[in-house]
Amino acid sequence: MVVTAHFIDYDWQLQKRILSFSQIVDHTGDSIGKCIENVLLEWGIDRVFTIIVDNATANTTAIGYVIRKLNSLQDDGAVLGGKYLHVRCCAHILNLIVSDGLKDLHDSIVAIRNAVKYMKSSPSRLDRFKKSVAHEKIYKVEFNLLDVGKCCEA
Repeated sequence: MVVTAHFIDYDWQLQKRILSFSQIVDHTGDSIGKCIENVLLEWGIDRVFTIIVDNATANTTAIGYVIRKLNSLQDDGAVLGGKYLHVRCCAHILNLIVSDGLKDLHDSIVAIRNAVKYMKSSPSRLDRFKKSVAHEKIYKVEFNLLDVGKCCEA
């Protein structure tokens, strides 16, 4: 699990820092919450406005745990009583929506992905393909990058 901090410094500049990169043995809410708590303690962070997580059910438990711990450290440790602490990652939600929408196209996407891999796996094959494209006067054929089957977690 990666814990990052985004904050405004004394000069009103947005700062971003990776605070922790650690492996969690089990992904229960308590384990995630304790991991976040340890990072906050290690960095001396005693007030938090928001924590952005994906939609995993365990995260609701983890955020509840963190709110209790922050508020036990000081009044309003979870800023505004934690009302805005639990923020769901928009990129994760969008990825879930798009993935669900693409289910009907799965076989076609796999076939195209495999065709591109096949073409790129041999320089001579790629060269023949490019010559065919030029001969047929097809413009703007690019496949430098393949899509990634999974979402990059925010």
